[in-house]
Amino acid sequence: MKICIVTTPIRPTPTRFPPVGSMAIVQALRNNGEDVHFYNIDYHRYNHEEIYKHFKENRYDAVGISAVVSTAYAYSKYLSKIIKEINEKTIIFLGGGLAASAEILHKKAGINYCVVGDGEIIVKNLINSIKQKKTTDEELSKIKGITFIDKFNNLQFTGYEHPLPAPLLESPDYTILEDDKSIDHYINYAGGKRFDPNNKEKEINVRTATVVVAKGCVARCTFCHRFEKGYRVQPFQKVIDFIKMLKEKYNVGYLGIGDENFGAYKKETTELVNEFGKLGLSWTAGGVRAHTVDLEMLKHWEKNGCEAVIFGIESGSPRMLRVMEKKITLEQNIKALKNVYEANLSTVVQLVVGMPGESDTTIGETIDFLKKTMKYYPDGLRKKISYTVSVNYAQALPGTPLYEYAREHGYLGKSMEQEEQYLLDISDKDAYDNDHFINYTKQPLLKVFTWRHRINWEMFREHAKINLKIDLSKTKILFGMFAIFTNKYLKTNIKSDLESKINEFKDDNYSSDYYNYQKRARLLDGLRLLLPWNNLTYPFLCVLIAYYESDNIKWFFKLIIEHLIWNFKRFNPDDLPDITLRKIVNITDDDATLELRKGR
Repeated sequence: MKICIVTTPIRPTPTRFPPVGSMAIVQALRNNGEDVHFYNIDYHRYNHEEIYKHFKENRYDAVGISAVVSTAYAYSKYLSKIIKEINEKTIIFLGGGLAASAEILHKKAGINYCVVGDGEIIVKNLINSIKQKKTTDEELSKIKGITFIDKFNNLQFTGYEHPLPAPLLESPDYTILEDDKSIDHYINYAGGKRFDPNNKEKEINVRTATVVVAKGCVARCTFCHRFEKGYRVQPFQKVIDFIKMLKEKYNVGYLGIGDENFGAYKKETTELVNEFGKLGLSWTAGGVRAHTVDLEMLKHWEKNGCEAVIFGIESGSPRMLRVMEKKITLEQNIKALKNVYEANLSTVVQLVVGMPGESDTTIGETIDFLKKTMKYYPDGLRKKISYTVSVNYAQALPGTPLYEYAREHGYLGKSMEQEEQYLLDISDKDAYDNDHFINYTKQPLLKVFTWRHRINWEMFREHAKINLKIDLSKTKILFGMFAIFTNKYLKTNIKSDLESKINEFKDDNYSSDYYNYQKRARLLDGLRLLLPWNNLTYPFLCVLIAYYESDNIKWFFKLIIEHLIWNFKRFNPDDLPDITLRKIVNITDDDATLELRKGR
């Protein structure tokens, strides 16, 4: 049987995260004796003619589409159409988070089977059944972890397969990426400088690789979808052997740990970190639960090459943390950031805004939280001219309580066609994009759009005042901006306090054009310094943001008018209970989609 495993574009640009899920399926099928081709569309971004030619020349018996998240729907449908047009007998199966939309995939996109959960066992069993021509409804129902349409045109879900036990988890076979000619994309030179909170910049000339030590996540965030249950850590020695291979074969000296819960298993984590230190590796932990690590652990990590720890903070509002079901307190998040900074580690505060119940009040609580943590900054952060925090809007993904909330309240429409249109609208979008954002709150859309700007605006001013010691009086800021511009464009030599202060934090290793604030500052930064965010400036700022967020003049005026009407009407305060969104949603459907949509 000739099989092809295909990756799909899930972001506007190719992701740096290696396609470990697709590679695992390729490895599992090859171990089963199958003839498997890996076709990495996400990296190569083949055009229509190239894709058509590939499938026409190879005429696969089965094609497996990797759709990690729901943003891959449009491309999965497009790819399925091409494959079926060439050979309607080709069996198409699809795995990944998008499988939660199984009924739409079957009835609208031509997908024969969806694989729900870890695919190594499920796909092997499915392929064996297809080869043996055991594809009746009764026979298919015996294969755990798949969906299909039965002879009565109804969706069937066979239930979850037990995930692969930790000892059987295989390390990725990077020869797959070598054969694909994409290895240098996933294992690449970091180059340039990497931030060190001790106020040192160090050159990175080693190659960087992403490593997944464990599978699964113990959290149940109401905006996040996953089928996997539990958290499985690979055997310690297997992980070390894999990392040694990366270092010796590919000159990898920097690791990005791609786990969701790194540090949850303290004994195993300590052993692993010790080995990182012995190997002389630098590394970042990209997914850490705030309450699982303490100061002693973080200091140990820092001594053994760790440079940054990233938490899923999401919000500084206690209410929104409960709506998201983060199962963590504000105090625990504050302590986690304090410990990171005290351990001389870097971090990025990642936020998710726009969940049901979000308001100016909860956004204000998030800003207060960020201000509280600022006092724990290491010196290196205090001397950075720019302030950054990652702010993303909540996106309804199939298989989440947020998606069910959107369904229940009519945000996705009432028909399968309307729901499909939503999946098409969010396809190939980055998490930072908000042109597909659904407003789940009782606030006008323009106000919701202001929240990201407000957070960055207020925190930049706080950083400038507290850490950079910049005088925020309007006279001095206006004069300082005037001096900067005239010195830059008219070659004058006007002295100002603002210019002098910026020069204190200028890094000679960056551009000498100090107005670029190390190539990050814009005119917007000047406005942030000049104007506080308050009731007086809000109308002016709203107009600017409406202009920034609008694609056309019609959309601009729609945002403005909606906000004005809301100002006079004042919607009732949000009456959502102060509990997890999971308990707010009322799922009444009694069909095969229910188990999929609820997730695990």
